[in-house]
Order: sequence, then structure tokens, then C-alpha cells
Amino acid sequence: MTVRNANIDYCGMINLLRDLWKRGICSKAEAQKIAAQLAVQYGADIIISF
Repeated sequence: MTVRNANIDYCGMINLLRDLWKRGICSKAEAQKIAAQLAVQYGADIIISF
């Protein structure tokens, strides 16, 4: 997977996690932990904060 696609995929997952957090489905800490794991898994090199 190229870095550009990895970043785009990561941004989409972050948006999904934010929505889950705002709806109360997961906590902010859980969402941040998942986001960190996804960044490593996808090889994303951008930083997005909650």
C-alpha cells in the first residue's frame, strides 16, 4: 500500500472512530488507542488528534 493511500485510509478510520466516540459507543481513550494501532498497521505518517 502506498503512503498516500495509507494516509487516506487512516483518515477515514479516524472519522469513524470520532463518530463512535461522539455517539458514546466507545470512550475517547479507547478510540485513541485504536487510532494509534491503526497508524502503525496502515503505515500512516500523518498526525491527527481527537
